[in-house]
Amino acid sequence: MEDDLLAYTDRFRTTLETTHRKISAAVLRQLNTDLTRPQLFLVFMIAKEGMPKQTHLAEKMGVKPSAITVMIDRLVQSGHVVRKHHETDRRIVLVEVTDTGKAIIKLTEDVQRDIIARGLSQLTPEDRHVLVSAFEQFNSFY
Repeated sequence: MEDDLLAYTDRFRTTLETTHRKISAAVLRQLNTDLTRPQLFLVFMIAKEGMPKQTHLAEKMGVKPSAITVMIDRLVQSGHVVRKHHETDRRIVLVEVTDTGKAIIKLTEDVQRDIIARGLSQLTPEDRHVLVSAFEQFNSFY
């Protein structure tokens, strides 16, 4: 039984990682943007966090503050985010997504939805239901 579980674990992990990479690559190709995958991820993270401190972003991404500064510099130059100083403590630098950043997030979500729908459409309605239901149940364990 343990060997069987180990085999399923390896198959699941490999398939999940490969599928994620393939979908991400397809989304980036279709977006036709100069943003890299990590830059796009950072724009999404900034939007999710609201108006986070740069230090908070560095901690969440597990990188040094100097690395996050370089990444944010590029996003500022491309117009996807802006830096703002905290209202009461000017030493604190906050980052906010611009309208350009919000537009790329919306476009990315739309493209990703279409790509996933294309894959799901290749399954029978029953297989789609089984796949999504099982994945939702698996997700609930964490």
